[in-house]
Amino acid sequence: MAFKGLADADVKAALAGCTAVDSFNYQTFFKACGLSGKSAEEVKSAFFIIDQDQSGFIEEDELKLFLQNFSAGARALTEGETKKFLAAGDSDGDGMIGVEAAGSFNHKAFFKSCGLSGKSDAEVKKAFYIIDQDKSDFIEEEELKLFLQNFSASARALSDAETAAFLKAGDSDGDGKIGVDGILEF
Repeated sequence: MAFKGLADADVKAALAGCTAVDSFNYQTFFKACGLSGKSAEEVKSAFFIIDQDQSGFIEEDELKLFLQNFSAGARALTEGETKKFLAAGDSDGDGMIGVEAAGSFNHKAFFKSCGLSGKSDAEVKKAFYIIDQDKSDFIEEEELKLFLQNFSASARALSDAETAAFLKAGDSDGDGKIGVDGILEF
């Protein structure tokens, strides 16, 4: 099934890059086929193609057949590839990827992929103070909205919904901002 707005040649190249067993990397695949450059709405449209039973969730059995959504003859993902892909998109640990996660920023996955989740408290605090632009000892909503730009100047700003979800996850006392202790909990 063709995804709207993706070039056939890019999709073929992305599929060719993961024909070998255990060679699938969702980030590499998304970049190669052009999905990583799509808007949140376009990614949600792709979500509903992958969500074969239209439950609003992509379950493990649907994710295993992910590549076949791009080409009927593509291989199924291995159990290991499927579990790794699922873990990256499962924001609440329920074993499924929800539609609300499609195209949205997942702070836990980001921290893990950039290595922050494995850092010492001192190293995480150092990153905290880079994000805390006004040096208030708190990360407020506006600083959080520009979070990704602390890692890459060309990165997009978080959407209001992404910012609210990230803030909610790190705001341990309900004051609308994240303190150093809140960021350490990530």
